[in-house]
Amino acid sequence: MFKETVSSKKKFLSSLIKAPMTQIEHQSALLWPDVNELTEYLADSLCRLPHCQLLYAVNPDGTQYTGNITRYGIDNNWQNQDLSERPYMCANLPYRGMILSAAYLSQRSMQPCMTVVQAINIRGQLLGFIAADFHLKDLPIMNTSTLQRMHIQNSRHHPVSGVDTKHGRADSSAADTNIDYLIYALSTMMQEHGIFHCQIHFNSDRCHLWSENDSHQYHLHSIRQIMSSDLLSEYPSCEYHARNQVAIEKIPLVFAQFKAIRQADDRIYLRSGSLNLVNGLVGLSFSCDGSHCLSVDEFLNQDLGYWLNQNQMDEYPVLEQN
Repeated sequence: MFKETVSSKKKFLSSLIKAPMTQIEHQSALLWPDVNELTEYLADSLCRLPHCQLLYAVNPDGTQYTGNITRYGIDNNWQNQDLSERPYMCANLPYRGMILSAAYLSQRSMQPCMTVVQAINIRGQLLGFIAADFHLKDLPIMNTSTLQRMHIQNSRHHPVSGVDTKHGRADSSAADTNIDYLIYALSTMMQEHGIFHCQIHFNSDRCHLWSENDSHQYHLHSIRQIMSSDLLSEYPSCEYHARNQVAIEKIPLVFAQFKAIRQADDRIYLRSGSLNLVNGLVGLSFSCDGSHCLSVDEFLNQDLGYWLNQNQMDEYPVLEQN
């Protein structure tokens, strides 16, 4: 059971951070020669990694390059410590790309955790690694067998609508195919580029965006435009607005939950999802012609069983927080 739990959590974590870690890799390669600039960049990037407890850079020889970076600040007392015997450093480290370590007991927090190790490589030269620590208890798990049982039962008592959904959805859209990068791109725009309201229309591959600089009208973009770096030039970088009611680190979690609900069942699925940072509300529209509006915290605290089949939620919990 423990192995299944860890495997499920690793799958969730890999999906959530793949895109932001790729961006961190590119920028870290450019800043690597200057440890102070690299440290500042990693500190600014911590909010892109939900549930991350600790972020730091490591030299190829296993010595720690930067200090420990947490949500509470930077502690440089840990620079130059030898990490070569840590479980995640003893594994076969990547020359390129990213790996997730096996679960181990953190010496710092004495909690079971996993470490994501991202190789930093430029023009064929391995500069080092970016390591990110995650506590197992903070990561939700997806129970695949539960989803399969609920799918077989056709979710006849869906909380959104009392009617059956006889026909499955069409082939995956561009939003589905690129969902991991879409989560990263939209999270970045809301965290760093002044977008305070976003609505994803999965079936039509469109996104509505409202910007602080032009709050009286929305802008409609295709998924292809969202995934293009050119779009960021239309929305200049700015500080996260103080009036926003949503904690900045919860933004990618909301989009990750959209993904989970969207992919959980072929009959009862999410057509569109919206997030408003100012009023802290999430909007959902389902294939059963049902819709919901609730706070971000309420949304994140509901498991998948609630959305797929309320009557079976207690018997078959799908998304658990350990």
